[in-house]
Order: sequence, then structure tokens, then C-alpha cells
Amino acid sequence: MAILLSACTHNEVIRVGVPFTDGMTEGVLFNKDIKDRASVVTLRTILQNETELESLDRLSVEPQAVFTIDRPDDGVQEIRRFVWYRDNGRAIMSNERNVLSHKENQEFFRLTAQQTQDLKKILQ
Repeated sequence: MAILLSACTHNEVIRVGVPFTDGMTEGVLFNKDIKDRASVVTLRTILQNETELESLDRLSVEPQAVFTIDRPDDGVQEIRRFVWYRDNGRAIMSNERNVLSHKENQEFFRLTAQQTQDLKKILQ
């Protein structure tokens, strides 16, 4: 079983992008694929330790970044997070883009300053 799990994680890709709005169109321009195993493991550790928020802090309308963890061999996008970097050195993340009209399944997460630094190193 451990061999099967190990094989799956080697095929994971972190896709990094920037959200955009062009008139009535919203999307994400993905500009980087990261296949480095250490980066995937570090990012998964950050996600395992993110703190879910009960209430939402004020956020700018547009997130500064977005990333996904994909398994291209399986055609699966496993995780998606939109990222808002805060002035205090921390970050807020959400599984959805829009902060003005929340979706029913939208979740928000807070990262510590150290987690945010680690995230920035991966995504840059």
C-alpha cells in the first residue's frame, strides 16, 4: 500500500497562477508548474496545518495568487486555493475566488507568518 501512495505523490503538480478580470470574464492565468517533490510535500504540510476561520477578515476583492495541486495522470485537480497576502505577513486562503458573495461551500483559512513565508517560497 505504501508503494501505491508513494507512486501517486510523484505524479502531483502544483500549478501557480494569477487571477484576472477582463470585463465580464474572470479566470486564472496559470504561469508555472512545479513538479518538485519537496515543494509538494511542504505545501501539503502547510495545508494540513492551515486554520479554518469562523468569520472572515476584510479582504481585497481580488486574490493575489491561486494554486492547485493536480494529479495529471488521473485527470484530477485535488486542491485549489486562492491566496490573499496580508500586511501583517500572514495570508488568508479560500477554496473559492469571490469574497463579496460567498458560495455555500466556501471555506476560508488563515496561515501563520511562517506558513506564509514557506508558501511564498514555493509559489515564486
